[in-house]
Amino acid sequence: MLAFLKSLPFVGIALLMAYGAHSFIVGNLNDSIDKLQMQVEQYVAQNVALQTAADLNENTIRSLEEGAKKQREQITSLTDNLNVAVEQKNEALRIFNDHDITKLAKNKPGLMEPRANKATKLEFDGIEELSKDNEQND
Repeated sequence: MLAFLKSLPFVGIALLMAYGAHSFIVGNLNDSIDKLQMQVEQYVAQNVALQTAADLNENTIRSLEEGAKKQREQITSLTDNLNVAVEQKNEALRIFNDHDITKLAKNKPGLMEPRANKATKLEFDGIEELSKDNEQND
């Protein structure tokens, strides 16, 4: 028993060292846990920001796709209008090529003047109507 009593201070020191080592290891582990929890909070905040940006990007993409669709429709409409205008131009050129307007106007001024005046009046009325529409829209 005396040997046990002699070794008791060494056992106490060993126990104190074990307790110190345990406290040191647990303290380091707690610090690591705290750091990891802070990282998790940062990642959650970043995830929220990224999710918001992704939603904004999705909305922007949808808006751009709708705009592109409208543009395609407008281009189709403009192309159709252009084709009609080209056909009208070709028809007018064909008529002008078939008839000598200058000769006809010299020979029959009473036939040409009323038609020219009527057509001119229609064009001016159309321009005037378009001008009124633009003034009202402003």
